[in-house]
Amino acid sequence: MPGVKCIDISHWQGFPDFEEVRASGVLAMIHKASEGTSYIDPNCTTNFVEATNAGISCCTYHWLSPSDPVGQMNFYLGVVDPVPGERMVIDYEQDGCSLAELHDAVRILKADPRQLQVTVYSGHLLKEQLGADHDQYLAENTDLWLAHYTSGNPTWSHGTYDHWTLWQYSDTGTLPGIEDAHVDFNEFNGSDKELLDWIRPAGAALPPSASLPLPSLETVYINVLAPEHVKVKMRVSTPGRSARRPQRRQDL
Repeated sequence: MPGVKCIDISHWQGFPDFEEVRASGVLAMIHKASEGTSYIDPNCTTNFVEATNAGISCCTYHWLSPSDPVGQMNFYLGVVDPVPGERMVIDYEQDGCSLAELHDAVRILKADPRQLQVTVYSGHLLKEQLGADHDQYLAENTDLWLAHYTSGNPTWSHGTYDHWTLWQYSDTGTLPGIEDAHVDFNEFNGSDKELLDWIRPAGAALPPSASLPLPSLETVYINVLAPEHVKVKMRVSTPGRSARRPQRRQDL
């Protein structure tokens, strides 16, 4: 879908060319970080850094498995090591998970002294378990990332969430820069600025890249002439590189 602003990916999408992804209009990305109490997505760190360097705002999610939600959230925290105010997402879709386990998972994240923001991702599972009931704890401590693939209007648990914040409306999207794999497309319930405010850590300044023009995809060739005994070090940077992330450095 042209104009998609937010995607979510995992190792199934490989290592995208995030300069191309950003050039297509994507502003935000959510990447799988972990699952259970031992699985770490092998592509998460590299993709998070490269997407951030390309000017895409990012956060992560954990796939919640049945049993031991406390151990799983402690594992997720250890994998991500979030900064203060970072948004953390609990992927709640696996059959066998219970609302009690979801509550326990949220409590661990909310008890963290870094004042994390918590989002619940779910589709039919949460709708079926909540029905029309009002879950006060979830309503007060989380917002909803809804998964519902439909040609009409999405449905969700209105008794708990009066609106969805993010809506995953397709799992068959295609984008420049992500080859040979479908991509999940999401719609944010607000403006582009509100999307960036939502996905970045609470209180963080808007990254300079958000107000810069998109980086050129042209190749720049540089010839360096130096005597053979002189060691040359080159630092390569592009507009919008995060201050938290290292730039690429090449020893010649």
